[in-house]
Amino acid sequence: MKRLALPTILLATGALLASGCVYKMNIQQGNYLVADSVSQLKEGMTRSQVRFLLGTPMVPDAFDENRWDYYYFFNSQKIKQPLKRRLTVYFADDKVQRYENLGVPTQSDLDQLERDLRKAVAETKKDKKAGGNAPAPAEPAIDVASSSEAEKAPDPVPPSAPAPAPAGTPSGPP
Repeated sequence: MKRLALPTILLATGALLASGCVYKMNIQQGNYLVADSVSQLKEGMTRSQVRFLLGTPMVPDAFDENRWDYYYFFNSQKIKQPLKRRLTVYFADDKVQRYENLGVPTQSDLDQLERDLRKAVAETKKDKKAGGNAPAPAEPAIDVASSSEAEKAPDPVPPSAPAPAPAGTPSGPP
């Protein structure tokens, strides 16, 4: 009996430890770009203006110095698919010729999400008032506080603080 008890206890302990005690760390790599900064990117800006606005690209292109790629990757156990985003800026004569935005939200995207959310909340309230004693809808009502916060910041990464003024810039009103 003693010979069977020890292997059974060891096997049960091993199964318990292997089942759900694994911590998966959040992985964040690359350039996290703020929507407001991406919205300010315009054709004709100089390299130094782009570097001030978006920062230095994490991965410089060794083969084409007229292309800057801003990659961002975020993976967490709380989301199924990792977030992958890329903003590519092309230069000609040291000025922005064009740029490609693949998944990086801009301020207009966030504003549109907020307008859509407000419209959905207003329609839900209107339907509740019009229905009177009607049964509750099949879908749960939208929680304004939690949904608006989630829609304003679609990333699980908190927004960065505003950039400090560059050295030599007057701090008072003009």
